[in-house]
Amino acid sequence: MWWKILLFFWIAAFSAIGIVTPVAGDLGTVGMYAQMDAAKLLPVKFTVVDRGRAATEEEGGGWLLRGRDSHDREADFRFAERPADLETAEGWLVSARYDTQFHRVEVAEVLGASPAFSFPFIPGLEERAKIIFFHVPMAWMTVIAFLVSMWYGIRYLRKKDMDDDFRSAASAGLGLLFCILGTTTGSLWAKFNWGSFWNWDPRETSIFVLLLVYGAYFALRSAIEIEEKRAALSAVYSIIAAATVPFFVFIMPRLMPGLHPGSADDSNAGPVLSSGGMDTAMRMVLYSMLAGFLVLYGWLMSIQMRLHRIKLRRAESAA
Repeated sequence: MWWKILLFFWIAAFSAIGIVTPVAGDLGTVGMYAQMDAAKLLPVKFTVVDRGRAATEEEGGGWLLRGRDSHDREADFRFAERPADLETAEGWLVSARYDTQFHRVEVAEVLGASPAFSFPFIPGLEERAKIIFFHVPMAWMTVIAFLVSMWYGIRYLRKKDMDDDFRSAASAGLGLLFCILGTTTGSLWAKFNWGSFWNWDPRETSIFVLLLVYGAYFALRSAIEIEEKRAALSAVYSIIAAATVPFFVFIMPRLMPGLHPGSADDSNAGPVLSSGGMDTAMRMVLYSMLAGFLVLYGWLMSIQMRLHRIKLRRAESAA
């Protein structure tokens, strides 16, 4: 029982960490955006190197201090007025832009104290990059569940054990559930990043086809009353369906140009999963969520198996 409680808190805790942890850029990101859109404000985290001085009228007034980012790059930061906690603060998380005229960072708003750790500011994704902590684990659990369904389908064809047929169907059902959740989270991300919930991007299209494939699997099972025949045909179908999973999930979206990161015309192969997009903190949260969902999948499988055996015992008692 204790591990179930731990699992709940594990997923809840890392979900909260993924949502609450701020996104912060560095001086390199601010300088890059200054070349594209000088007015755009970015969240920047820095520590105080020199608490500075009052700026002259020629310098625009306010308060100038020296700050250092996480890559040990330094720059002057100008506040509109002297910060109230100037003497005690070790650093700040601010909304700022780079002033190309004075070659300094203009602070528009203080968002809070400099956090102990933060996620990197990814151009084009920003806060929306956090969807990776939910969308990617669900997508991976979809693949794992469908492959497990295939494995038990193969076992049924070899041993003719009806328990293997049930496990195959149960895993396919969980895979379909994770696929729906993955599609839902992907659609929410698409709304905020592309402007609409559905764009018929190659990856969206491939997931839609995968939903149809496994929807047909359960339609097949419901249409056959003879258990042995249903189990045999379902096992063969699960093997054929699982063989299409790698194509629809990993291959097809990368062969065609599209909006989704990792498409054929995406030179970065996905800005979040690329080596420059995901830092240690993001990887820790992502892998922890993936581990939590994997244990959750195993738990749900065991629950369904116990319920199946209870039904069999009741059927035997009634007979």
